[in-house]
Amino acid sequence: MLVSCNYPIILASSSNIRNQILKSHNIDFKVVKPTYDEDSEKKLLKPMTPKNLALYLATKKALSVSEINPSAVVIGSDQVCEFNHKDISKSHNLDDAISQLKLFNGKTHYQNNAIVIVRDGKIIFKNFARASLTMRKLTNQQIIDYVNFDQPIGCAGSYKYESLGKHLFERVRGDYFAILGLPIQPILNFLHSHKIINL
Repeated sequence: MLVSCNYPIILASSSNIRNQILKSHNIDFKVVKPTYDEDSEKKLLKPMTPKNLALYLATKKALSVSEINPSAVVIGSDQVCEFNHKDISKSHNLDDAISQLKLFNGKTHYQNNAIVIVRDGKIIFKNFARASLTMRKLTNQQIIDYVNFDQPIGCAGSYKYESLGKHLFERVRGDYFAILGLPIQPILNFLHSHKIINL
């Protein structure tokens, strides 16, 4: 059963996993890649907490898509990996991913996820979720083998939790979908309560 939508819905993200999560909940939507250049502007931003950075970037992404799709309900999302109170950039290659996982090895890091929903250039919903993940103590070879298998390039934290990434951790606290990058329940609650979607 496809959920009926009273307004066009856009996911402002090029993330495959976010696309899959929303699609798996039978919502009719389209994907539009944000025009906001996250990587270049992050270099110009004043230092922010990981929470504020995630909310800021999610807002910018949603607004950039809303500008050219004003009547649509635009869902923006951003995830910031945090270790020792600092945001950790996404890996650019396999060596980066291996180095990041070695940094987290046997320790706890956090995934900060922000959702911002915009319509007509106005923010109508915000949600923030934070998950903690404690990594098992692994050998260097185990980390290398994992990275070679899952190829987690460009992933927050350098792992794919939806794949074999779950095996890296001994303790996880937080919303499963927030770890993946799109905490779906708060989104569904908002869309239903505001009659944007209905069964």
